[in-house]
Amino acid sequence: MDAKNAGCILRKHERQMTQSELAEKIRVSDKAVSRWERGLGFPDINTLETLVDALGIILIELMQSEKAERRICVLMMPLEL
Repeated sequence: MDAKNAGCILRKHERQMTQSELAEKIRVSDKAVSRWERGLGFPDINTLETLVDALGIILIELMQSEKAERRICVLMMPLEL
């Protein structure tokens, strides 16, 4: 998990709410959210489930800092024989 890329994912998905609103939903400070967005740290492991729920993403998207759907779609494509 790369802190800078994870920060980009957070900023992208946080557009529907402010840092303060996200912080309130996941019960952390808005300063913590700001640090994560700037790539200066990571959310605590105990916060991850609540964070991804609040952002409407799945954990693998945050951990790998990319849209998981692309990989899932490739895996679900029928094999050509």
